[in-house]
Formats: sequence, C-alpha cells, structure tokens
Amino acid sequence: MFAVIMAGGSGTRFWPASRERLPKQFLNITSNRSMLEETLERVRLFAPAEKTYAVIGEKHNDLITDRRACNVLIEPIGRNTAACIALAAIHIGRINPDEPIAILPADHFVSDVEAFANTIEAGGEIASKGNLVTIGIAPTRAETGYGYLEIGEEVDSVRGIRCFRMMRFEEKPDAGTAQKFSSSGRHLWNGGIFVFTARTILRELRACLPALASEFDALDAAIGTPDYARALRTAYERVESISIDYGVMERTKASVYALKATFDWSDVGSWQALYELRVGEADEARNLLLGSVRTIDSTSNLVYSDGNRLITLLGVDDLMIVDTGDVLLVGKLNRSQDVKRLTELIKLENTDPL
Repeated sequence: MFAVIMAGGSGTRFWPASRERLPKQFLNITSNRSMLEETLERVRLFAPAEKTYAVIGEKHNDLITDRRACNVLIEPIGRNTAACIALAAIHIGRINPDEPIAILPADHFVSDVEAFANTIEAGGEIASKGNLVTIGIAPTRAETGYGYLEIGEEVDSVRGIRCFRMMRFEEKPDAGTAQKFSSSGRHLWNGGIFVFTARTILRELRACLPALASEFDALDAAIGTPDYARALRTAYERVESISIDYGVMERTKASVYALKATFDWSDVGSWQALYELRVGEADEARNLLLGSVRTIDSTSNLVYSDGNRLITLLGVDDLMIVDTGDVLLVGKLNRSQDVKRLTELIKLENTDPL
C-alpha cells in the first residue's frame, strides 16, 4: 500500500509558534516530535518508506532532514489538496496504478495507531475494487470547525470496520446545524483522510476537474526529463486552487464509501484543541505548561514557550500564552480560533513576523 502525506499547508491557527517558514506540521506541539514525524511513524504500520510520499511546499524542503523516511514531492506554490493529490497520483501511477493509496494530512493526532492502521487497510481493500473511500469520525460534540459526512445505508463490514454508502459532504456548519449533525446518527466528522488507487483518482480528476487533470497529464509526460521542473511550475501556475472534497468527492458519479473510524482523532486545529488534547498532562490546577513556567493562584491556562525565558502567572485563568521570543501572544483560551485574525491584521500592516 502507498501513503501520501499532505504537508504543504502554511498554517495560521498556531501563530505565533507556527509561521510561513515553520508551519504547524513541523512543530513539536503534541509530543517531543513534530506532527509530520508522528504521521510518518503511524504510516509505517501499513506502508514502507519507499512507498511513502510527503508532499511539501518549496520553502519547506530543507525541513525534511531524514530523506530515508519517505519520498519527497515539492509543490512550487500552494494549490490546495486536489493539486497535491494529483501530483502524488501521477508519480505513484507510474509504479503501480492499481495499488491503494492512503491520503493523510500531516498535522492530525491519532491515539490508537493500531486501530488507525486497521481502518486504513480496510479502506485499501475497498479502494482496490475501483472505489473512492473516505474516513469519518463519530462526533463527540457539536463542532462548527469541522466539515461533516452524511452517510447512507451500511453496506459492509471490512476488518471489523463499518462501511457506509456516502451521501454528501457538508461544509463547516453553524452552531445550530452542528448540533443537528452531531446528534443525527447519520453524520460523521470529515477527517480529510481518503483511500483510492492512482488509476481511480486520475480518472475522477479527468471527469470532475478536466482543466486541472490536463495540466497534470502534461506534467506526467515530463517526469524523468530535464523539463520536469519547468513543467511542474507551469502546471501549478495554471491550475485552480480547489480541495479534493469539493472538486471531486462532491461531484463524482463513482461509488464513494465512508468508513467509520474506531480510533480517537483530532485535527489539533487551535491552541484550545491542543489544551483539550493534552489536558491529562496539566498540573493540579489544570494548567498545561509547555515550557519554563511558574504559577500562583492560576487555573486552566495553556502556556507554550519555545525558548528558555521563565514565564510566571499570578491570579489568571483560562488564558493562552504563547512566547516565541520575538512575539508574545496573550488571549482567552476560548478565543483561540480567532488567532487567524491577528495574522490577517499583521499581514495588512505588512509587518513581521509571519
């Protein structure tokens, strides 16, 4: 089985720790290893290094220090997940167009890696028959920050994993709709994880996104030639920026199936999500302290520091404090989804540091 790890995002929700030159997937925020390194380790349970591809942005090429862990494909500019997947598919299609490929984000957290691998391998069995497969996670709350999958009838069980016919992909909902989705029994969180073969996804790209597919067909012809670098940049400059969900999964006429995950999952999409994920490591006052920190009469705070400076808290609650040496972020922890607004403000002012 092949694995493709999508690691090209620039990430703003973990600013100021995450920067354009050092995005979230390269940070050690869920453990003492980067999220990409953790993803590579999970993948090793079902795909060897020689069948694993990391798709990264050109400006992050030097952040992949161990080239033995995976093959690296470079995107000259970001063009969302459809282009990312097309790039990997044309390379893998030259090796074995009918072997399943697991498509995985580089910046998600999974607790039970054995259950994760079993789910992916179940998806591989279904995908090997020419189907498109997505992995959904049973909702545990009315989450407005995730997309949802509406599932239909249960059609099979593969390796103990329940398989449903996919009905539709739902965009991130408002609070009322999220409440309905989370309690409907017919909706799963969209984990952004897919399984299909190169032959299948290239066929569907040609059917659903013909202009994009044409550019990557031309790039395919340039693989292994001196013209590859020029053809790669040309393709990326010409194609639209569109997700695989919207570009293919919502438009395809092919069979799409959803597997209901049996593992705990988080997209670790904010500082608050990180706090909730690692709250078991917090002190007796529920302060998650990632750095050199001392507290008095302070509760339920997240403090992250990537330097040696001592941070002290006195009589404060429910804060996120992020110190990167050149930037200090202080805010209410429950406002962490709004960190992106700060990056937009700084970008408008054309000031560092982003």
